[in-house]
Amino acid sequence: MRKLISFLLLLPVIAFSQTFIDVGFDNSDSLKKVTITPFFSSHISVSDDGEGDKTINFLAYGTNVYARLSPRLQLSSRILKLKGNFNTALSDYVDSLGVFPGMNTIEDNRLSYFSLVADYKISKYFSARLGKGKNFIGNGYRSMLISNNHAAYPFLSFVTEFWKVKYYNYYTTFSDIYSADISQKKHGAFHYLDYKLNKRLTIGIFEGIIWQAQDENYERGYDIHYLNPIIFYRPVEFSKHSPDNALMGLNLNYSLNTTNIYGQILLDDLNINRYDNTENGFFQNKFALQVGVRSRLSIKEHKIHLLAEYNQAQPYTYAHKHPMQNYTHMNQALAHPLGANFKETVFMVNHHFKRWSTNLKYTYAIYGADSLDTHYGQNIFISDFLAQGEGGEFSYGNYNGQGIKTELHTLYTELNYDLKVAKVFLAYALRNKTRDENSNYLVFGIKTNFLNPFIDF
Repeated sequence: MRKLISFLLLLPVIAFSQTFIDVGFDNSDSLKKVTITPFFSSHISVSDDGEGDKTINFLAYGTNVYARLSPRLQLSSRILKLKGNFNTALSDYVDSLGVFPGMNTIEDNRLSYFSLVADYKISKYFSARLGKGKNFIGNGYRSMLISNNHAAYPFLSFVTEFWKVKYYNYYTTFSDIYSADISQKKHGAFHYLDYKLNKRLTIGIFEGIIWQAQDENYERGYDIHYLNPIIFYRPVEFSKHSPDNALMGLNLNYSLNTTNIYGQILLDDLNINRYDNTENGFFQNKFALQVGVRSRLSIKEHKIHLLAEYNQAQPYTYAHKHPMQNYTHMNQALAHPLGANFKETVFMVNHHFKRWSTNLKYTYAIYGADSLDTHYGQNIFISDFLAQGEGGEFSYGNYNGQGIKTELHTLYTELNYDLKVAKVFLAYALRNKTRDENSNYLVFGIKTNFLNPFIDF
């Protein structure tokens, strides 16, 4: 405790005010505006991870830039840098995969991140987005369809809006660096149809394709067949044993006053061509699901946000026969960061009162890990044709959590006070993993926009 008090007293606190630069104001139709918003997060923490007290210093800083160049054209960008020494879980993650969670490659505990997206309104019903960034489909904390917990990637998307419908065409290029020193290109094409059935219920239909740009035989590049803008052009190829990785999904959201009930179903493979494959646990019957509820409460000056969520992915989901075509980018999952073969619950509470805020997040996951020379389905970077079960292509008897049973608890709770130019905060983080890790951290810092290095997966 003496060490902790000493460190907190020595912590340099530098007020870093946000700067806004506005250019040009005429009227709402011809408004031109540039907004530059610097941000930073700096904290010091003392940990007990079984190896004695450890002091961690962490600094992240950068700027968000928004520019409205015309009524039709808008640009947004994020530039970020970080450095410091990391907690045990984050260090292990960086050392094993070479990337910082949600970002890109990192060396010597230093990272630079950049994203830039242009939005252009083509007409009343059509718009386009182009740039390097991320996408997120869903209403929860996680997404089982496509998430944003990975590095940015180049993309082109078109959005069609009419009546109660929003329809997205999304074309991307990803990089695979898992088994090579240099990145190997793979491409993706996604469709998402969002239909508002009534004032309360919204239904979204999703499909995606991943394929590698080049294999040992030829250079395929971007397959022009996948430029087809119409949804459901792909499911007929499930039964033809297509060489590409195809996924389909459903996203549901039901709004009831200040409460949202939401859910997702993702279908990766469903191989029922032979009656044998209907048996329990065939390795190619792969799916994931989510169900959750979130609510907002206001009691005088108190504002409370609540979330409870359950996520599950069967063994080998998101993986593929050809590892290059797995559902990943830059050594990170494109959907849930745990990969597959897991069950997870998430609870979140955020409370705001005047300048005070309290945030709490607790996650609990059970998954089946691998031992040496086994593949039970959590590692989606490995070919699913190496399924453990009864071996090879005809593996049966698979179930969620198979392998080495591993339980993971994470807790992050924070109290912060808004100084207007920045927030000062005190936090506690806990991570408890079966047979591997039991660490906790007491954190003190100052921020305008917090980049949380305490991973919850």
